[in-house]
Amino acid sequence: MSQTPGVLIHKDYFNDHLVEIRDSGDYRTLYFPTGTVQSRISLSNPHQLVLPYTRYMLLALLIQPKPQNILIIGIGSGSFVRFFRHHFPRCHIDAVDYSKHIINMARGYFQLPENSKIIVHCDDGYRFLKDYTDIPYDIILIDAFDDQGMAPTIYSDQFFRLCADNLNQNGVVSCNIWSNDNTQLQQIKTLLATHFTDQLFLPVPDRGNKVVLSLPGRVPWPDICLKEKELLKLSRQFDLNFKEIVRVTRQNNMTLAKRIASLMS
Repeated sequence: MSQTPGVLIHKDYFNDHLVEIRDSGDYRTLYFPTGTVQSRISLSNPHQLVLPYTRYMLLALLIQPKPQNILIIGIGSGSFVRFFRHHFPRCHIDAVDYSKHIINMARGYFQLPENSKIIVHCDDGYRFLKDYTDIPYDIILIDAFDDQGMAPTIYSDQFFRLCADNLNQNGVVSCNIWSNDNTQLQQIKTLLATHFTDQLFLPVPDRGNKVVLSLPGRVPWPDICLKEKELLKLSRQFDLNFKEIVRVTRQNNMTLAKRIASLMS
């Protein structure tokens, strides 16, 4: 990782591979081997979602705007935990990661918040949900990667079934898929479709990430295709470009006729 930019803050080994934490200007970044960005924080604005794919995953907030119970699978630097702690301080968050190593780095270098409403679990996401018996989740965010790629126990038929079983009837599962393998991408979308009624597919512009949102009911298009004034208000509130996110959502999930009709309504 000698070509990785920034000032070295910490280096260690994860899965027998060197990982680094580096500061560059206002940003602190966790790098996996070969310089792959695993997570990033703005030191002056730590609740801001810096990486584009994380912002696209939060299209979920237009579908479930007042979450009370959130599950985060894959903590990374804690980006989603910080975001929801800031914007929804009363909601309950279960944040799950199988790696004590990653959790300790998030605690030590990335301001991972923990309190009576934010519970960090060092556990496999599948095993956690298999034993879960509490109230259903409003939003489930799945972002489970290591330096080898997507976690196989998470991006699986059994895990997605557990997500469906533990989701509120008005809830949404938002899943980050990072793969250049179109066959693998299609397999994951097919697995999700087995357990959920409807889906939204969002290729993140100029990135390798694809985001899939899965719902137990039909996509509530009126909640997504809001007036520009409403989208701008929400964008300012959450520091997310909802206008752009909705444009990508419509472009990739609506027919031309439906897109025209939504603009005219």
